[in-house]
Amino acid sequence: MVKSDIDIIDIHAHLGSYFQFPIRQNEIKEIIEIAESYGIKKMCVSHLIAFLYDAKEGNSLTLSGINDFKKLFLFGGVIDPRWSETKIETEYLNINPKVSMWNELHPALHQYPISGIGYKVILDLIKKNPKPVLFHTDESDQYSKPGQIEELAKLYPEIPFIIGHSGNVIGGFEIAVEIVKKYDNAFLDSTFSRNYFGLMKWMIEEVGAEKILFGSDMPFLNGAAQIGKLYEAGVTDNDRQKIFHDNAAKLLQIN
Repeated sequence: MVKSDIDIIDIHAHLGSYFQFPIRQNEIKEIIEIAESYGIKKMCVSHLIAFLYDAKEGNSLTLSGINDFKKLFLFGGVIDPRWSETKIETEYLNINPKVSMWNELHPALHQYPISGIGYKVILDLIKKNPKPVLFHTDESDQYSKPGQIEELAKLYPEIPFIIGHSGNVIGGFEIAVEIVKKYDNAFLDSTFSRNYFGLMKWMIEEVGAEKILFGSDMPFLNGAAQIGKLYEAGVTDNDRQKIFHDNAAKLLQIN
């Protein structure tokens, strides 16, 4: 793969392994080597243990893992909506000063709907010091349907919402696009589990490149495929500059 000529900011990446299939090259030094080879200059990560087993432990593993590599890594915070209000607030207060964005709140793996009260408890805290929130979405999953983001975008206009995977499947993409058209605080995530030909070009035509942020989902997914689709026919250099770098730099206040 040819290294990107644009400094990439990756708003959707992880650390750790997964129980359903092996993730190769998931050691932190391997992730750094791959990121550098692609031209990724900043990468917001969270540990998969935060979704699979324990959010508090996952946050701790993320912070300890990236501590020596702060030039590259940004801390993506995770909170479990199934916790009590007291536990949610305690963990929020503990990690919020270190959080660059909330990456990602994961209704599918936590088996808790985006519209559930637990997420409103979390968002009521986040709105006091607004930072971007990336929700995992997937129209084929009962907990993660992207249409539920619309209510949150209305209730919390001060919070930028990034629709993780942009709905993730045909049917979900269309719903995510319509939400982003309607709300200034809603954005698409370029991370797709399935890279349909022409999908990125269509999204840019529908919402504009300024409403899309780049994510790789590395090492869960192949970052080369996520980057490569932004070099397909019809995606301009200006579009790539916005999606790879400028939009995230603005939201995350990166100079």
